[in-house]
Amino acid sequence: MNNEVLVSVVIPVYEVEDYLARAIDSVLAQTLSSIEIILVDDGSTDDSAQICDEYAARYPDTIRVVHKQNEGLGLARNTGAALARGKYLAFIDSDDTIDPTMYASMAAAAEENGCDVVMCDVMIHYVAEDKTTVVSSYPSQTVDLCDYIANGNNITYSVNKLFLREWFSSFAYEKMLFEDIALIPAAMTHCRTLGYVAEPFYHYYRRPNTLSTTVQGALGDVVVAFKLFLERCNPVFREEAVYCAARQIYWNMMQSRVLLKADFITLLHEYEADFLKNSYIRQDKTISRLLPFCSEPVIPERFLCVHLFRPLPDDFLPALTETFPRASVVQADERILSAIPLPESVQHALDTGNVTFAEEYVSLYLLYRLGGIVLTPETRAQLTLKTLRTLRVFFGFSSEDTLFTGCFGALKGHYVIRMLLESYNTPSIVNTACLPLANRLRDLLTVQFGLRLNGRKQLLHKEVSVLLPSVLAYDMQDGENCAKRADIKVPDGYECVSREVLAFWSARILENWNLYKSMRDARPGTPPPTPAPPSPRGGISEAELAAHIQQVMDNYEQSTSWRITKPLRALANLFRK
Repeated sequence: MNNEVLVSVVIPVYEVEDYLARAIDSVLAQTLSSIEIILVDDGSTDDSAQICDEYAARYPDTIRVVHKQNEGLGLARNTGAALARGKYLAFIDSDDTIDPTMYASMAAAAEENGCDVVMCDVMIHYVAEDKTTVVSSYPSQTVDLCDYIANGNNITYSVNKLFLREWFSSFAYEKMLFEDIALIPAAMTHCRTLGYVAEPFYHYYRRPNTLSTTVQGALGDVVVAFKLFLERCNPVFREEAVYCAARQIYWNMMQSRVLLKADFITLLHEYEADFLKNSYIRQDKTISRLLPFCSEPVIPERFLCVHLFRPLPDDFLPALTETFPRASVVQADERILSAIPLPESVQHALDTGNVTFAEEYVSLYLLYRLGGIVLTPETRAQLTLKTLRTLRVFFGFSSEDTLFTGCFGALKGHYVIRMLLESYNTPSIVNTACLPLANRLRDLLTVQFGLRLNGRKQLLHKEVSVLLPSVLAYDMQDGENCAKRADIKVPDGYECVSREVLAFWSARILENWNLYKSMRDARPGTPPPTPAPPSPRGGISEAELAAHIQQVMDNYEQSTSWRITKPLRALANLFRK
């Protein structure tokens, strides 16, 4: 290994056997000779580790390899940085590449101007679309640090920057996704001299199935990353840092990660004063659209799970915490019954063995006092449930005229939940007969809020959201599902539905198809459709639809009222001519 090293390049490696050699070769091709490469194998299970060792054997004076257990990109970078010997430190991702003159040019700029950091532009390769774009980091070769923090591009990237190693040694990456966001923008606010080479030296290959787009539950780390940025930024540049965060948050909320909108709104609540008083934000017509969200309520990411006199299913909590790792989970078993006041109807239900009636009351009680999302032990939540947290209160249909109570949510102290709780003290057949919450909810929403029992999405009194059966009760593979009942085990890709739901959903699909055709044919200048050649089926009539539905149901006839069917397969042939 050469004694004089100007630039140490750290390459974290994990499961990249198809791209790793290309990345290493691009560093070996650098015109700068005083360079070392540190490959940090983060517990790869493919051939990446072997590729690292082979390169180290071929280039022993330039390449070192570290094999470690898998801990994530951030800690792999920390490991490499701790081993670096160069005056300057750089990172590249193992599936990207760099131009041959990148480090020679950037090191020269650093040496000439005494920079803590030198940055360059980035060329993004959209692999699936087979297109590229260059993202410039700053509009001028001479960088004003204050303006760069507020308005610059690529500020969250580690890979387009060359760091003075002595300066960078006071920083470290977190063990999380989006570790760049948590560290680099805040670090830049502590930079004394920033240099810039306006060339797209770094080639970032954006693929559909990279780390950022496949890890589901940990996606919420991006919100935590912005919080860490705001906590760690230099107070001298506080105003610019808040605006920088606001620009990134706006893009994430409105375009990139709409799924996490409620999480970002919660972050805006926490730093409300910083955002509301920020002069940069107030003067920016686009970013100022964030400001109303500072006072916009969201349902807390809190799951309320009531299970009286029975354990939770073994897979319930593991599945919930894997999908929502930062959510709070409130479990309530029979011990809660001595801690809360029980209406006579609930006590009567317990005395007669109707535990479900009591579970439903306790769920409403906790929901009213805490806010959050009720999830019964028979229901499983999907990550898309996060999108419903921006609503005030939500319920869902399970069929055309029945409401689903396996998953529903509300803000703390919401008046609809209070009305439901109060109804337990009112003489009624629902209480006398200890009828399910679905009946109580249906009666309240139809009488007090004008709910139409048609299985369709409705917003009642501009406050109460009632959703399709495919959102909270069944996964009908239409991309809308947020939760589903899981008490009946079926093979992957299948769904368990009642015959009423199958008939309702089939009719809905046919209605949507006919609506699409009528709108298509009504467009100005649209030629009349060419008659299709005769076929044995011809068009689909209501009678044929009903017959086909009955045939599907008969094929899966069982001893209970439930049928196993695969919705897309069962209905795929309905619309062929």
